[in-house]
Amino acid sequence: MSHKIKNDTNYSLNVEALTKGLHEIRDQFHDSSSPNDLHDLIDKIDNITSTIDSKLESYVTLNKKKLQQDVSNIDLLRVSKLSTTIKNASSLTQVLANADELGHNLTYKIKSLDQEIGNVNDTLNYVENIQLLKSNINQINYAIEGQNWELAAQCIHTVNNNIPRGLIRGEYASAVIPSTNVPELPEVCINNWIKQLAVVFQKQFNDAASKRDVERLTKYFQLFPLINQEEVGLNCYAKFICEVISESSKNLTQTINSITSSDLKPGIFDTVAMQLFENVSMMLSQHGPLIKRYYASTYPNALIYVVNKLQREVDLQIGVVADTFYDARRLDKMFQDIKLYKFPVLSKRLVDLHDHVQDQGRISEDFESLDDLVPIRYVGDLILELSLILHSWALYCKFITIKYFHHSESSDLSMPQIITKSNFSKKINEKLLPAFETLYQFYFRRSLEKSIQIEELPGLELYLRPAPQSKSPDHPPCSSVVEDLTLILNNTLRNVIQSGFPTSVKAFVTESFRVIQQDLVNGYFIRNLNDNQPKYNQSLSLLSEDGDLASPRATSRSSTPEPHGSTATATSLATNAGFFKGASSAFGSVVSGSGAIVGSLQTTSSNSPKLMNFIIYLNSMGIAQEYFTKIINNIKSQAPSDTGFIETNFPFGKDAEKIRTILSQDLLDPFISISNKILNESLINLYNQSIRQRLITMVNDLVTDTNDSNYILYSTNQVNDPSLLIRFKSNWSSLTKPYLQTLHQPVWHKLLRLIVVNLVNLIERKLHLALKKFNINELGSVKLEKDMSFVINEVCEDNYQLREKFVKLTQLVLLVGMDDEEYEESKQPMIEHVKSDDEEEEEEYSGINWILTPQEREQIRSYRV
Repeated sequence: MSHKIKNDTNYSLNVEALTKGLHEIRDQFHDSSSPNDLHDLIDKIDNITSTIDSKLESYVTLNKKKLQQDVSNIDLLRVSKLSTTIKNASSLTQVLANADELGHNLTYKIKSLDQEIGNVNDTLNYVENIQLLKSNINQINYAIEGQNWELAAQCIHTVNNNIPRGLIRGEYASAVIPSTNVPELPEVCINNWIKQLAVVFQKQFNDAASKRDVERLTKYFQLFPLINQEEVGLNCYAKFICEVISESSKNLTQTINSITSSDLKPGIFDTVAMQLFENVSMMLSQHGPLIKRYYASTYPNALIYVVNKLQREVDLQIGVVADTFYDARRLDKMFQDIKLYKFPVLSKRLVDLHDHVQDQGRISEDFESLDDLVPIRYVGDLILELSLILHSWALYCKFITIKYFHHSESSDLSMPQIITKSNFSKKINEKLLPAFETLYQFYFRRSLEKSIQIEELPGLELYLRPAPQSKSPDHPPCSSVVEDLTLILNNTLRNVIQSGFPTSVKAFVTESFRVIQQDLVNGYFIRNLNDNQPKYNQSLSLLSEDGDLASPRATSRSSTPEPHGSTATATSLATNAGFFKGASSAFGSVVSGSGAIVGSLQTTSSNSPKLMNFIIYLNSMGIAQEYFTKIINNIKSQAPSDTGFIETNFPFGKDAEKIRTILSQDLLDPFISISNKILNESLINLYNQSIRQRLITMVNDLVTDTNDSNYILYSTNQVNDPSLLIRFKSNWSSLTKPYLQTLHQPVWHKLLRLIVVNLVNLIERKLHLALKKFNINELGSVKLEKDMSFVINEVCEDNYQLREKFVKLTQLVLLVGMDDEEYEESKQPMIEHVKSDDEEEEEEYSGINWILTPQEREQIRSYRV
């Protein structure tokens, strides 16, 4: 074979020789210079081509024979190998068929064996259960005869839980188990024994309960689940707890019944209600673990079952307390008296809008006997007592819901039907809530009426003394009515919220706002502000340091001295701290019927009594805004742990969120809105009557138009002359300090803003008139800039919001102070960009945010000479 391959190489084509021949032909072609040379080259190419073709033909002929021989050999090999493979595959198929048949046989035999084993086990279990059944029946019979109740219950539990019911009812058991001692069928005798034991256990339990034998009571209580009589046991236990609650409730009510109605102290009924609910909660908390321990596995809702049974007794007992409260407090008679009461003082103030403040003493005396008809203090005690009863019920509902009916996967609490459909809930909705609403509606309006009857106004003398540094008072003078009503609103609103009923909160907020709007705002604030409007050009003034004060008016009860004490001092005034400090003493006078009536007004001759009253009532309205806002915000404030006052009393659903909305939208926001409107109108009236003319005089003195001495100047001495500024500072202080030292800070800020706006307008108009008349030179513009800067600093101090009011005036002074080149520079960018109509681009190039229009700037610039 190797020899043949070697011979074949002689016929093979040499690539290198072919490549060399190709290069030679190419070189010869390039070297050809005549047709003969080309003919020779062609002949040479033909010879080479013929040689190559003959060699290729010889190569193909030789290799073709060899290839055919190799194909034939491979084909023979395939035939021989394939037959061997087919033979082996047939042998393996036969082997696998035999193995499959063997596997089926083995599987059948194994299943047969497993079935036999199962049959044997079933038979064994059946026999064992028959033996167990017979053994337990005999033991039960023996235990019952020997009164071994625990063993009998345990054997019945074993039969019911370990032996199939079909076996007990089966024919074999019915034939084998009955004996001379127990001739009945197994199922019949077991059922009879269960009934017998249930009666025995119930009797023993009740006997132990009557003797308060806790050990025996627990012993028999745990036997009921063993005989599948859980509900019987739970009924016995619920009855026992109800008896305990009933006895404790009777002890509490007997104490009340032994006291006459006139001797019943305030708060005794809410104490009884609270103790009743505490006893119920304590009983459930103490006995709950015992019930869970013995009943949870066989009766998962055991606690809920007991609570449902217990709720009937709770409804009965708390209903008795509520009815006793209703009758002992003679609420029906109270409601008749309330219905007859027509609020004469408030009605008179609304109808007779022309009466003066001096008539209040007479009015108070005329209606002083009205306190005997419906004592306001007694009504307040009733509201508190009924509120606490409802609060105790709300806490009980929250306890029951969270402990027994709330599912951890749900975020919001929902009141269970056991509460919503209870008899006491029905009594609350039909009887107690209407009574509660009637009481607090009367109490709130009557308290306002009483506080107006005994109103006291503080004197302003202490506030009008000159001080080195004037500031708004920490405790501005205000009417005692605001302090009284603040405490009344806070206490009553908290009592209503503590009741835990959103409908009551909504009703109280609606009614209280109606009273506030009708009687406080319209009948009190508006009337007093109208009656005490200052006369034209009457202004408030500071007292001289060495001047003697006239006899002061009745001292405010918000100060340290008692209502009947001596003249207040600055020290006593400064010690008035705390949100409800003054209101508490004032309210004490309201509910007790005492307190001095405001006397005749006596002040220094420099200040009008009506003007000072006007200031006090402005303060009273501003302070009412502040106090009412604090009350609502304090109630709405939420602790980081979500246990705020509202959340504590309204844990169900979205009630807390609804209460917040009601307090804001139905009470605080509308009161702030209407009181702001009245404050703004009253301040405008105060400005027009008392301040405007003095402000015009100050502006006329500051910006003169009689001569050009302040505009056409020729020396720096004239520029630095401070006489005008000294007079302005003195006049401004004498004008504003009395109001600053007496007004409530937010009210003062409103008044100051009003004064500043009008001051700016007056200066602008007067300055335009003067400059148009006299013009102004360079030194005059320097003096004008210094004067206006002093005025702005004196008026605004650190209040940058007020400084914004002077922007237009500042630009006027800037324009007259520019030289021609500066003015052209500020003007040039506007000329270049006038076609763009882009104000922002104009401001960017000019560098000044002009408030003045181009026409106004041209006009102002024309004043400069």
